[in-house]
Amino acid sequence: MRIDPLSGALGGRSVIRREERGTRLSTQRVEELWQQRAACRGPQAAVFFPPSQVERKDEREARESRAKEICGMCPVRRPCLDYALAIREPHGIWGGLNELERKQLLARAG
Repeated sequence: MRIDPLSGALGGRSVIRREERGTRLSTQRVEELWQQRAACRGPQAAVFFPPSQVERKDEREARESRAKEICGMCPVRRPCLDYALAIREPHGIWGGLNELERKQLLARAG
């Protein structure tokens, strides 16, 4: 297996190519790999995005706090945040930050 770096808007990205006797078997982007290891996968995923009905401020704060706790234990928090920043994700908690926090981070980065 070899890793070829590609440049991305927010740092390097990689493509992993599995080779067997010089024949490429598969190509998978690193962005897809981190998603498979994310702590937010499964039934708790609902806390990462607002509900379809109106949410009171205290409900939003509690939901976001729970999502951020899960992010705090996640092994792929940084790639998740990088992904959300790169695509300018407008909804949900990604990499431990909500929409406003990501927007402020991007503004500071200029």
